[in-house]
Amino acid sequence: MLFSEGVRIHSALRSNPLGCFQPSVLRTLSAGARLELGKNVGISGAVLCAGKSITIGENTLIGSGAMLLDNDLHVASGDGKWRVECAANAREIRIGRGVFIGTRAIILKGVTIGDGAVIGAGAVVTCDVPPGALAAGNPAKVLRSRNDEGI
Repeated sequence: MLFSEGVRIHSALRSNPLGCFQPSVLRTLSAGARLELGKNVGISGAVLCAGKSITIGENTLIGSGAMLLDNDLHVASGDGKWRVECAANAREIRIGRGVFIGTRAIILKGVTIGDGAVIGAGAVVTCDVPPGALAAGNPAKVLRSRNDEGI
């Protein structure tokens, strides 16, 4: 794990106007996994679990209850059971600079979010989001891009 200067990780109920639904959880789940937070990243009651790599750019804010998961955590074992597996199916998550990830959003494996993008509350992001875009919904869709009026 690599945390740059000014990183703020909040877990207390009163540390966020929405409250924190849970403590912040930041974990690397396999040998060689990487979790990197740039300067002035802010996290409130969020979960970041890296089986391979999660990189967060400077000045990005991650809302209360958000989850960033670069792996599936489990795989079918073939006999109707599940086993823990955090590295083999992991795909890097890259979050740009100045991104805002809304409360209870989920960012799934292999996603890149460009600089200055906004992810709406409760979004489930399964595909890349371009710089400056607004994405929301389940699954998340780009609602406005930098080229649209007002952004």
